[in-house]
Amino acid sequence: MSFIKTTVKLLGVCAVCVLVVLMLRNWMAAKQYVFSKEDVAKLAKQYAGQDHEQAFSKVVVELRKRYPGHILPDEDLQWVFVNAGGWMGSMCLLHASLTEYLLLFGTAVDTGGHSGRYWAEISDTIISGTFRQWKEGTTKSEMYYPGNGLTG
Repeated sequence: MSFIKTTVKLLGVCAVCVLVVLMLRNWMAAKQYVFSKEDVAKLAKQYAGQDHEQAFSKVVVELRKRYPGHILPDEDLQWVFVNAGGWMGSMCLLHASLTEYLLLFGTAVDTGGHSGRYWAEISDTIISGTFRQWKEGTTKSEMYYPGNGLTG
């Protein structure tokens, strides 16, 4: 009798897990994102090559106009020092949800390292300075300049 009870419990747990996974997949497939990566990249390119502090300020103001209620107010914005995977710099989180985030990242020193491997779609646009990336599966790195976009 205990074998049957254990089997039924196990099947019940498996059924719940399958149901949760199917619900999450359905939710993700139907999810509408707040930000358009093309719109954000176009906005960043508009201010590329300018002084980074002025460019960041202008980008934030414009994002607030385009996406009202989705960018944190100035009093909640803060630059946080980050040292991860060998690279270091500061980031300022502008928006975060379960399915997307938007942040500004900057560094005042040459830095390098591994930022990770992701299931998520990551897109970046260089506003100031340069960025060198070595993509998986290649033997050469690529250099990106203000206005260049890259995905990873």
